[in-house]
Amino acid sequence: MEEKKGVIVLVAFYNTKALGVRYLETALKKAGYDVETIFYKSFNSIHPSKTTQRELELLVERIRSAQPMLIGLSVMSSMYLDTVELVIEAIDKHFDLPVAYGGAFTSMFPERFLRREGKDFSIRTDGEHALCALADALRTGSDWHDIPCLGYLENGTRTINPISGLESDIDNYGLPAIQCEKACFIEHDKVVEGDPQLSTLSYEVIASRGCPFTCSYCCCINLHRLFQGTGTKYVRTRSVQSVMEELKIAKKVCKKLVFVHFYDEIFPNTPGWVDEFVVEYKKHIDLPFTIWSHPKMVDPEMLRKLKAVGLTEVIMGIQSGSPHIRKDVFHRYESNDDIIEATRVIHDSGVFWASYDFMLRHPFETLDTLKETYFLVKKMHGPFELQLHGLNFLPGTDIVQMAIDQGYLTAEEMDKIMYAPMEEQFGAYWHRSNDADSQMWYNMIYCLQFKSTRKKVEQWENDPAAHRQEIDALYQKAQKLAKYRYYYKKARVVLKSKL
Repeated sequence: MEEKKGVIVLVAFYNTKALGVRYLETALKKAGYDVETIFYKSFNSIHPSKTTQRELELLVERIRSAQPMLIGLSVMSSMYLDTVELVIEAIDKHFDLPVAYGGAFTSMFPERFLRREGKDFSIRTDGEHALCALADALRTGSDWHDIPCLGYLENGTRTINPISGLESDIDNYGLPAIQCEKACFIEHDKVVEGDPQLSTLSYEVIASRGCPFTCSYCCCINLHRLFQGTGTKYVRTRSVQSVMEELKIAKKVCKKLVFVHFYDEIFPNTPGWVDEFVVEYKKHIDLPFTIWSHPKMVDPEMLRKLKAVGLTEVIMGIQSGSPHIRKDVFHRYESNDDIIEATRVIHDSGVFWASYDFMLRHPFETLDTLKETYFLVKKMHGPFELQLHGLNFLPGTDIVQMAIDQGYLTAEEMDKIMYAPMEEQFGAYWHRSNDADSQMWYNMIYCLQFKSTRKKVEQWENDPAAHRQEIDALYQKAQKLAKYRYYYKKARVVLKSKL
């Protein structure tokens, strides 16, 4: 057998699925490297937890045992930077090893982690080719300065190389590592050997990379801008054959698998793609699945075809019932009529579940715009689930500067919010408003999900303040109904997968 070039340790934070790291493992192994993947802590948006000292010790022990030539840290989000920084400190304290940083956050802020000359590297956008080229250069002692997408520190200057050399045909990157060969999961002060994905009930797959929309609160538009002038399209779709190959392996190795979640920003709709997909999916996979959509992209014929082969849930971002908030703040250009029509199409398709996402009670929100959301939701075709939450300001997104320019927050206040400990950030995401009227209308919106609670709030909507206590009690009832609905939804999906 060909001798391996060396060992590389990859670390994924708060994500046991971590598709980016799994694609990197495939690329590195193809290039001749051994890879050990550490899934570091699991995601929990309700009770997030920073890493413990014991978990850091376990990470250090794992790295020491692997004896790597290079460590790769996937930093996808700013919301867990406190844990990332503690991991960096632990690595720097115990090892004198090069560290490569990648992921969405690193792509937008490639200078942030460049602190050691010749030891710290950042990689923007697709990391497969750049990481392999860097590994080869470090192993052989050759020059890495001109590697596309690479950032580094030298003589006190941070240099960020241009983005180039990306694959237009993303099939060429291969499949993500569905079963990481050498993997562990560190959580609750313990190490669990093996790939944690193998015990999953739901498998996450992306059939494309990139998003065509320009939402101000999302990093996708900023990542899109990085592709300008590279000669590579930002939105790229895999072939149906590639997706099927991945899902067939997942179905084989994930023994408990009952559900597939397509994690694309927007499910692919290129000509002929869905027609080929439905034939192959029914033949080879035949499991319930969910997709993300957009009010401008909902197509009745496409939904009909997908439902026939297992589409169970459509998740769609709406974000606000206020045309002003959507257009002028969120940079979403669908109308209320577009949204209502999209919910009608989803309802008429017969898809079992519809989930609609709203971001409410942020600095741009007023009581009037909150009321607009209530009256839009009233017109939406049900039944549906509402996912109501706040707005997290994410570094580098367009809405950050917008909030500063309009005087809602100073730059210093914004930085304090964006780089707060993760418990504070997620707490803000789910916060209850201190304003009684705002909280009351929020509760009323939530109650529109269920027939029994909807009927009552509609009776009170002309003078809700006179029924404030009843509305609060009704909201508590609706929350309990949501829990029952959650278990019903999961049970239905599991049973359907077994038929």
